[in-house]
Amino acid sequence: MSAFRVPPHISSIVVSAALTMSCANQLPPEGGPIDTSPPTIVSAYPSSYTLHFNDKRLDLEFDKYVDHRSVEESIFISPYVGELEFDWSGKEVEVTFAGTLRKNTTYVVNIGTDVKDLRSPPNRMAQAYTIAFSTGADIDRGGIRGRVFPMKSSDPSEGVMIFAYQLAGIDPDTLNPRTLKPDYITQTGTNGSFYLQHLAFGTYRIFAVKDEYRNLLYDPQVDQFGIPARDILLAVTDTLQDNVLMRLAKEDTTAPRLVKVDTRDMHHVSIELSEPIDTSSGIPLALSVVDTLSKDSLKVFSILLNQPSLSSFTVVTDKQDSARGYLLRIDSARDIARNPIDQRANSLVFTGSTFADTLVPKVSSTSIQDSSIGVVLNPIIQIQFSDAVQRKSLSSAIALRDTSGKEVLSSIDWLSDAVCRLRLQSELASKTWYRLSVLTENGRDWSGRKFRDSLKLVRFETLDAEVLSSIEGTVVDSNMAESRATIVVTAYGVDPKNQKTYTTVANQNGNFLIGEIEEGRYVVQAFRDRNRNGTYDAGSPHPFVGSERFNYASDTLKARARWPLEGVRIDLR
Repeated sequence: MSAFRVPPHISSIVVSAALTMSCANQLPPEGGPIDTSPPTIVSAYPSSYTLHFNDKRLDLEFDKYVDHRSVEESIFISPYVGELEFDWSGKEVEVTFAGTLRKNTTYVVNIGTDVKDLRSPPNRMAQAYTIAFSTGADIDRGGIRGRVFPMKSSDPSEGVMIFAYQLAGIDPDTLNPRTLKPDYITQTGTNGSFYLQHLAFGTYRIFAVKDEYRNLLYDPQVDQFGIPARDILLAVTDTLQDNVLMRLAKEDTTAPRLVKVDTRDMHHVSIELSEPIDTSSGIPLALSVVDTLSKDSLKVFSILLNQPSLSSFTVVTDKQDSARGYLLRIDSARDIARNPIDQRANSLVFTGSTFADTLVPKVSSTSIQDSSIGVVLNPIIQIQFSDAVQRKSLSSAIALRDTSGKEVLSSIDWLSDAVCRLRLQSELASKTWYRLSVLTENGRDWSGRKFRDSLKLVRFETLDAEVLSSIEGTVVDSNMAESRATIVVTAYGVDPKNQKTYTTVANQNGNFLIGEIEEGRYVVQAFRDRNRNGTYDAGSPHPFVGSERFNYASDTLKARARWPLEGVRIDLR
């Protein structure tokens, strides 16, 4: 009996169908309930803690079909073993090493949390998966465990890379994560937790990096970074360093630049910088205006911040000549990250204006709107004028009174010649109407002109104290080296309708009270304010500076009206 021969065109169809079926096997089954379970690894070769390993491959099997690329980009082997090759078959992958393994060395394979299945939207691995094997007779036993907190509470905290560098045999000051890839790597899980396992004993410097380019390097101004307060030592007597905390931040290394100069009239010049300027110490600019031909200086009377922008200012000058050109140069200014102004982009030329200054001064805005209800009991009352004013002419013109006409004791702080704040000596009464009056009939602007209106009135009602709560507790810090630095405590509202923040300073014993807060859920953080600027300092990757020490209360706290929340404890490490 002769053998049956398949015609060529039929053979092609069969092969094509077989390939199609093979590809289809890698897709998840359709129909049924929505799969929300994360992919997991059900078997691995070699198994963890394998000794005397001398193979050149590892095998992984997942419990479901996964995105191949996400796996291939999430496998990290420390120390480096060269380029990896991947051979897939269904839910399994064989990974081959290009390099030769070192003798008597512990290798750590980390499969990160960026691994995802084929669902839409995809499910990601909940925790990093680790395999440790040794080419010798021992497995390294050191470990670093901790948590990474996002830059914003609404940001995800999983999938952040953890870079660990061994400091043995190198000058720590030369370690630059921008150019040097880490010795050990893992990724954070769903709540930002991480665990670097099977490390050799020694001193380590670690970073949390949101590695946008996936290049295992830290790219400033692109990647968010986190740094613990200090380097970490692992030893025979202390094999695990636990509760290592890092909070993500973004480094700003770009100097601010002067980008725009415009004249409003013969006495006012508007300037714009490339980014917000640090105004914490009052007027943040030192500048000069010079005639480009005669080189004579044009007198500058005042520099005004254009609220609420922190990058726009108005310069009040002596009378400009419309036939003249002027060079405006900023001699000193710093951005929020304390970068000084770029000396290559700190000046621009403008022509004197032909327009006379005809605008009369007025109260342009107040921080509390007229007829406001529910104003806090310790409000910041800020008054903005339309132009620079003579401060003495308004020194007794601003007052706050209750409905009976009784004046609230206060003082005036001038932030600039156009902005002042009313500093209250005591908090306001609950559920009470107040009247803010600015009597401007004797007020004068910088040139002596009177105000447009003689009186500005703002009425508002304070909130009901019965709907408020408080959070009270203690910050415990056994490290006395920084005991002179204050401890700043902040409660962050995490409800969609309440994302306010409340900040206080703990006393010398670490006790704190955050009073008069709206009810809702809060995350409470404390940090030791090493540089005494009132804000958390995340440190610097290079040159290396550890972060300020911080921690959070262990749970999200629920503040309820009329029920003070007490006994909160935060441990600084």
